[in-house]
Amino acid sequence: MLGAPAPRRRSGPWPGTPERGRDRRRGGAPATAPRPARLRWWRRAAGALALLCAGMLTAPTAVRAAPDPGDDEGRRVALRALVISFDRHDWGETTWRVTLDRLGAPYDVLHSSDTRLTEDVLVRPDGTGRYDAILLTSAMQLAPGGASALDPAEWQTLWAYERRYGVRQATLYASYGTWPEDYCLAGAGEGPVADAPLDATLTARGAEIFDYLRPDAVVPITRSYVYRNRIRPGCAAEPVLVAGPDVLAAVSTAPDGRERIALSVTTNQYLRHTQLLVYGLFRWATRGVHLGAQRHYLNVDVDDWFNAAAHLHPDGRVETTPGFRVSGHDMFNLRDRQDELRRAHPTLADFSITLAYNGGYAHLQDGGPCAPDGGVDTLTATSRCLADEFRWLNHTYRHPKMNHTDYPTSRAEIAENLRAGRELGLEVPADIVKTGEYSGLGVYHDDPDETVKPPMDRGLRASNPHLLAAARDLGVRFLHGNMSFASHQPPCFNCGIPHPLEPSVTVVPDWPTGIAYHTTTAAEQTYFANWLHGPGGQVPRWPRPLSYAEILEEETSLALDHIATGSLYAHTFHIANVRDYGGGRTLLTDWLDRVLTRYEEFYAVPVLSPDWPELAELTVDHNAHFEALAEGAEAVLDRTTGEVTVTSPTDTLVILSGVRTTDAAPYGRQLVGTLALAAGTPRALPLA
Repeated sequence: MLGAPAPRRRSGPWPGTPERGRDRRRGGAPATAPRPARLRWWRRAAGALALLCAGMLTAPTAVRAAPDPGDDEGRRVALRALVISFDRHDWGETTWRVTLDRLGAPYDVLHSSDTRLTEDVLVRPDGTGRYDAILLTSAMQLAPGGASALDPAEWQTLWAYERRYGVRQATLYASYGTWPEDYCLAGAGEGPVADAPLDATLTARGAEIFDYLRPDAVVPITRSYVYRNRIRPGCAAEPVLVAGPDVLAAVSTAPDGRERIALSVTTNQYLRHTQLLVYGLFRWATRGVHLGAQRHYLNVDVDDWFNAAAHLHPDGRVETTPGFRVSGHDMFNLRDRQDELRRAHPTLADFSITLAYNGGYAHLQDGGPCAPDGGVDTLTATSRCLADEFRWLNHTYRHPKMNHTDYPTSRAEIAENLRAGRELGLEVPADIVKTGEYSGLGVYHDDPDETVKPPMDRGLRASNPHLLAAARDLGVRFLHGNMSFASHQPPCFNCGIPHPLEPSVTVVPDWPTGIAYHTTTAAEQTYFANWLHGPGGQVPRWPRPLSYAEILEEETSLALDHIATGSLYAHTFHIANVRDYGGGRTLLTDWLDRVLTRYEEFYAVPVLSPDWPELAELTVDHNAHFEALAEGAEAVLDRTTGEVTVTSPTDTLVILSGVRTTDAAPYGRQLVGTLALAAGTPRALPLA
């Protein structure tokens, strides 16, 4: 628990990034979660406990005043958070862990039930503070039976540290009352909130703290137990989140000058209000200066360009011959819809759709004019014409399943597709390949003709060695994986997986979507989604059949989870999804428009869309960053000089927020950059 060198590493799916089809909301904290129940017990016994604590717990005002700014004591503090939870079953611990793991921010966890909080825990022998943020799961740290797991001396030790080192405290869950300290909250009611949201809004102070959100954003509180508060008159506090007259979060200053922020609603990693607010609590606690970063991303790939797709009709009939093919008109329409999206969504930065192409199905000799109203026979010429309007990706020449292809075939599929791309005038990164159906990477059926049952994930060590050798020899550095497969899920957030059989090649996963590969219209997608998830479906999730609009809400809610949590990975679609099915509408752009509309209801910061080479390199940066934390890299802030000194025992790279690195760039009001480190060589950088 305490003293761990870096955030815990996981081998399975990261919390908040569920596999396709999982209902992320089922993990929500129930309205009657154990922790809120304990807090309600405390309120009923507040008078008795206050009498018991009288004379035992010294008020914060009695603690020594803050040191003079020139005093060397409290000057240096490490950029590392301390999470204090009751035990590993404390639901707030998971919320903090997931938030910090996504950011790449280092932290330790102290379980107040079995570890004493002493000054040695908080301060190094040389006087450097170990933590620049104190993150409580709950304000009282109540044990079963109602007593605090921290005794009066431990609370005093914590407060003295916060004051002496200028460290802020953020609390996930606080109720009204004055024990163990006064948060300036007076009770105005309490109770559970189920699926019908309690709409909360930011105050002017809240808009400053959560400045990455729209000032007028409505934060939906669901599946939570809520304490409704008022700010007590004459108390040094400001509301930051309110629901009508009720205060749901407040920032306050203790009588001894310590700064605190607290929510009074329960949270967990799957809930929308957690995604919107908890990062802001951490950023406020660290004053925006920390290792790691949060940014928001959106990319989409359209697979099988120039190829044909199976076509599902609304009556359930699947047509494979001739199936569906993109027309010249469809491509022109897609370009126009892409332009409309850029105009309609001001948060969309540098966005272009990526077309993963199979050059073996293009008519390379076609050099005719563009065809805004053309049929399928005009697609190649139209693709030449509009090549610069899109991004392009090598999806192999003829799209074979490459689970067992030999070396010459594997090499030809990669190399010939690049040659076709050059003949067509496409700008294609040579070091990135997306195989057909993510084949060749250890996930396949025993029967190659099997199409109904899901493939078996045998792990990356079951990958096709001939594919890996051909990729390596052709200079390929990145292969696409799929987050639906456990073996393709990286062990750290936004990382890639250096292939265990060929470390020069990194697997970077995509997000699948529920927009089916063989649906071209709203009616077809509605039939498919209800066949899969409706009553009596293959994987039932819904109690009744849903309309297309409702299905779109389901699909884009999951995509918004990915974007809100900062996931870098692209979302995958197929050529059937770009058909103009009426009035210029397509399934892909319906999805994009709704995702971005929902994003902009909450966020003021841009949604970034790096091209695939940049996206892949960002995963390399994240790999290096998490490895650096595990190996002991650290940053220490000197409050006197306003500099952060970063050191590492190995040559590495770290990601930093709030510090002026040479490549630092603003994201909203936050500065984010990277820093290359030589082993044992400190680097000092100024604060932003």
